Amino acid sequence: MRNGFIKKGTDGILKGIRWIKNLPRAFFTINLSHNTGLKLFSLILALLFWVYVMDQVDPEITRVFENVPIQLINLQELDQNNLKIMNQHDYFVNVEVVGRRNNVINLNSKSIYLWTDMRGVKKGTNTLSINKTINSEAVTIKTIIPNNIVLQVDQIVSLPKPVRVSVTGDYTSDIYQEGITVSPDEIKVTGPESIVNTVAYLGGSINVSNLTANLAKDISLIPYDYDGEIVNGVTLDNNYTNVTLVLGKTKNVELHAVVEGDPKEGYEVVSYKTIPAFISIKGDVDAVNAVEYITPEKITLKGTEESTFIIEKDLVLPEGVTTDSVEGPVQVEVEVEQLQTKEFTFAAKDLPIVNLSEEYTTDLAQNDQLINVKIREIESIVKALSKTDIHLSLNFSNVDKPGVYRLKVTLSDQDRFNEINIDPGYVEVNVMDAANSGTPQGTSSGTNSGTGNNNSN
Repeated sequence: MRNGFIKKGTDGILKGIRWIKNLPRAFFTINLSHNTGLKLFSLILALLFWVYVMDQVDPEITRVFENVPIQLINLQELDQNNLKIMNQHDYFVNVEVVGRRNNVINLNSKSIYLWTDMRGVKKGTNTLSINKTINSEAVTIKTIIPNNIVLQVDQIVSLPKPVRVSVTGDYTSDIYQEGITVSPDEIKVTGPESIVNTVAYLGGSINVSNLTANLAKDISLIPYDYDGEIVNGVTLDNNYTNVTLVLGKTKNVELHAVVEGDPKEGYEVVSYKTIPAFISIKGDVDAVNAVEYITPEKITLKGTEESTFIIEKDLVLPEGVTTDSVEGPVQVEVEVEQLQTKEFTFAAKDLPIVNLSEEYTTDLAQNDQLINVKIREIESIVKALSKTDIHLSLNFSNVDKPGVYRLKVTLSDQDRFNEINIDPGYVEVNVMDAANSGTPQGTSSGTNSGTGNNNSN
């Protein structure tokens, strides 16, 4: 009988609920033109009954909260075990709760706490369950979708990787790279093992355009994989390396032979030259810049040489300078010739008069004196020398009045000869007024026909 009563009560409640659900439709179908007071009373009574049922009966309902966050706890366990979550981000799931209507409606997602424990996580794929709790005694969590999270965990490792420095730009034509030093040339890379293993090298670059001196510079490094792509997700023990560039310079310089002493008596060193005449040197920039010429080992004459000879001598190179344009010693040709004497005779009356004023004249045309010139020079010059190459003159620049003058015989260009002897070295000339002597003989307008050098003997 008790069960029958309960069944009747339940049926009544269900009918009441169905009636309440139909109230909105019934409200709009009421014909207010008949029995208005009774109808309004019935409507109010129905509303009161609906409120009672919803407030006192309070049926059980479900509700889904979307994007509820999951907390990862005991993350320090990962650090202690040198582990790292590779796909770590904020994790969210949907949570379905069930409870009485009033309790469910008054609940918010902040009352739901979800977490996953990182203890026991290992390298590789980890499927972890989601722990849950809810801040309500009347509402329970029915379902979590999805009900677990999948973490990819990797081991943290630290491995040394080589440093590679590339040189960009172009050196000037006479500059070259003699050496490059990178320090350190290996740096540890730390990160997940799967990522660290993809790092092939740590790369950096340095521009050498217009560089003319040695350079030491710190450059930044970037991790690259085997395809030359940048690798992210790792850290370097040192983000910089020091690069030292040692530059060299090339330069063409002349070879200067050094000859000391004298050949055999009666002979003279005419010239000496190296074969080749120029060489290319290279080496430290400052050292090469300081070089003007290179000398082979010096040649010391023994005093017996009487002809041209060729001798081999090693180059004397400054420290820091080398050459690859010649191998071994170079040749030095020393030209030696015999000294010879040649004589020429001139008439004093034929000597040109220079720097004589037009108001004077001389008696040089009546002078029968002969001038003997001896020139001692090397054979090749003496053989080619003729009388027309000898330019004698008398210089009257100091004559300022009539009288007898003893003038020195001057040979122009005498410095080009090794030894000169003029005998006699002076000529006696009588200078007169041109107005009292008729037409001047052997006069000059004052223009030099020679150099006027008076160093003859």
